[in-house]
Amino acid sequence: MKTYDIYFSDGDSYDNKGFSLKTMEKAIHMAEDMLEKGNSFTEEYAGGEISVVDSDGETVWSKPIPAKK
Repeated sequence: MKTYDIYFSDGDSYDNKGFSLKTMEKAIHMAEDMLEKGNSFTEEYAGGEISVVDSDGETVWSKPIPAKK
């Protein structure tokens, strides 16, 4: 069974949350929530990208993280 995690990247480095979410929809919802509300990862990777990646390593969803103002 596939699981899903949330990744942050800026071209030079990346981090992931370490989640093993059971549905793609839940992972996407959490990622969109992080984009909307902000957190330390969205601040650190501002101008980069937030992605949902499945346990096979395939990116299934991705959006840019707005640059800091």
